[in-house]
Amino acid sequence: MYRLVYVSTAKDGLSTEDIGRILDVSQSNNHERYLTGFLAHNGRHFMQALEGAYDEVREIFDRILVDDRHEGVVQILGETITERAFPDWAMNYFRVDDRRSSAMVIRHDDPVDGLLPKDMPRELLHLFARFMRIEPLPA
Repeated sequence: MYRLVYVSTAKDGLSTEDIGRILDVSQSNNHERYLTGFLAHNGRHFMQALEGAYDEVREIFDRILVDDRHEGVVQILGETITERAFPDWAMNYFRVDDRRSSAMVIRHDDPVDGLLPKDMPRELLHLFARFMRIEPLPA
């Protein structure tokens, strides 16, 4: 199995509905391919982890690279794994509240660690926890 983590910047004008459509398609496709993962959005940037068979993860990532709803896609982790960090999530999603949005999932002062699987690798937990605490730069 393989895990890939990337970050990207949302294109201007990406709406909550757009993100909902992304999640619907991701969950359906990932379930069929037995991919699991996690997507975090801090109002401007995304961080996503994908896990599964190497070829499946790379194929999905190739699609992500050409998706015009975001830009600046940078892979920050690619590793062989023996077990999944997100075994029960076809694609879970957390949006960090920017304090102006009613679509809050977590607030900046909430303990991020409690939202993620307790047995996930420490370095992965650290990566996502730090990302979800970053204040997004204005568009």
